[in-house]
Amino acid sequence: MTTPQRHRGVVAPAVAATAFAVLALALWFGGGRPQPAIQGLPSPGALTTWGLPVVRLVHDVCAAATVGVLLAAVVLAPASGRVVVRAAGAWALGWAASAAVTEVLTLSDFLGLPPGDALRSGALSAFLFHIPQGQAFLTVTLAALAIAAGSLLPHGPLLRPVLLAVALLAVLPPAYVGHSASAADHNLAVLSLMAHVAAVALWTGGLYALVAHLRAAPGLTVAVRRFSTLALGCFAAVGASGALNAWVRLGSVPLLWQSRYGQLVLAKIAALAVLGWFGWRHRRRTIGAMESGGARAPFLRLACGEIAVMAGTLGLAVALGRTPPPPTGTAVHQHDALGYALPPLTRGALVTEVRPDPIALLLLAAAAAAYLSGVRRLSRASKDGGGWPVWRTASWLAGLAVLAYATSGGVAAYAPALFSAHAAQYALLGAVGPVLLVYGAPLTLWRRARPDADPGGGPAGRALSHPVTALALYALPYPVLYLTGLFGYAQPSLALRLAAQAVVTVTAVLFLAVAAGVDPLPRAIRPQVRAWMLAGAIAVRAWTALVVLAGPPQAPEWYAALGLPWAPDRAADQRLGTLLGTGVTVAVLAVLLTLLLARWRAARRRTAAAARPGRSVGAR
Repeated sequence: MTTPQRHRGVVAPAVAATAFAVLALALWFGGGRPQPAIQGLPSPGALTTWGLPVVRLVHDVCAAATVGVLLAAVVLAPASGRVVVRAAGAWALGWAASAAVTEVLTLSDFLGLPPGDALRSGALSAFLFHIPQGQAFLTVTLAALAIAAGSLLPHGPLLRPVLLAVALLAVLPPAYVGHSASAADHNLAVLSLMAHVAAVALWTGGLYALVAHLRAAPGLTVAVRRFSTLALGCFAAVGASGALNAWVRLGSVPLLWQSRYGQLVLAKIAALAVLGWFGWRHRRRTIGAMESGGARAPFLRLACGEIAVMAGTLGLAVALGRTPPPPTGTAVHQHDALGYALPPLTRGALVTEVRPDPIALLLLAAAAAAYLSGVRRLSRASKDGGGWPVWRTASWLAGLAVLAYATSGGVAAYAPALFSAHAAQYALLGAVGPVLLVYGAPLTLWRRARPDADPGGGPAGRALSHPVTALALYALPYPVLYLTGLFGYAQPSLALRLAAQAVVTVTAVLFLAVAAGVDPLPRAIRPQVRAWMLAGAIAVRAWTALVVLAGPPQAPEWYAALGLPWAPDRAADQRLGTLLGTGVTVAVLAVLLTLLLARWRAARRRTAAAARPGRSVGAR
């Protein structure tokens, strides 16, 4: 029997040779190979020109392997031993080392000096702390070292998920400062590339973890089935985000075959099609054979071939990053600071303008698929035909639709330019969308669809569901953002805006889940406490609004730098936004408070009625 376990000494070199061969060929084709030095012009030399893409490929492989092994430990095979997490730590060390070498070679490329001369120039510290590329790979180095150290700690219930989350976040900074940041629509290019690299890391790394670390595990069949579902989502995400990024970079279909950059994109599309065939083959043959008690060897052989194609695709992607895209005309009237054209604000524009956030849309699509999967599972398991209430499903989907509009619709397009649009966006992200999600009762659905699962989350769930914790997490971001000057730094920065939106949304869902009491929680919370939570949140939001109304303008330098000729009066727009955003949020919280008090009063009436003389089944 031929298996990767018996011939892993042949498989690994073959995969590595494929990756580096494709990288060298694509660099030669795309023009990334060393060019003859021009007299009088600085040159980093052949070591940097060849070494940088090679080290970057090693960096990407180590990153994907780290993410994949941690994915196996958290999702695919949670019962796997400490040896799997230790393997992730070893890959993380390689990730950190390759990121550090990438720093040096990028500095050499940045200065146009050989690596030794670049280090002796004394510019390394400035590069690390003040240049985006240096900051990105410094962040990656520190995060990878933290993962390596964390893999050695005692394994509590939160350690593995935290390490996986850190690893996923750590793959994003290089995409944030890559060539896509200089594209015509740089925000869209950056977001699509970040979604692309995250999906690639999960997909390629997860398959590697199955073959290298779970091939002999008793639960391989279950892990493969779980990964197959994830891989299908990653395949769709990689294809959609890659197409969006290529469109932003090229701008027209003919450039796909009229430019070297476009032809390399076509090669990536062909590789994706081949990988799609591998997935189809797995679903049609190898996974079914394993589930029916067949041998694992066919799956492992096919997976090794798939990994080889993935490795070659990673080499192709690195070469594509070193290939200059063809010059394209930018959008008419494109704003340099915003990075995209923004017409004057009208009511219709809030509907017609679209600024898709690929990361948010992919996460929302995954949330919709997971919820509908639970509904379907519950409907099949229900013998009485009761299933799951339709109105709860509608509430969940409506909440996702609100979040999709808030992150990718017209309000998202105008939020960086107008305080009123920003406030409306935060009202949707921090109140309207989350309350609809909460009334979808996802934890109740999960508990009913999977009775063997524990939706409580252990000690972490108990800590986060504490009323004081939930209220503090929900209320503090607003005064921190508006009363400390952080808003002035967040508006010009895509990364800070995304982080702030994520914090507002996640903390709102957590707070409203605790305060509304729709889902079962790890701790019992009295209605009086929930009422005080909602009242406290209303008080903090109202107080923050009063301070903003009476205080100085928010982010004046940013709005002045935009210089939009159609922009409304900034002071009036800030007042409108404060009243609008706070009013919507307070209205949602007040409705919840009213419903809570009404339910509490009705429960007290029922209790009092049951306790009246003659209503009890007392002594006979």
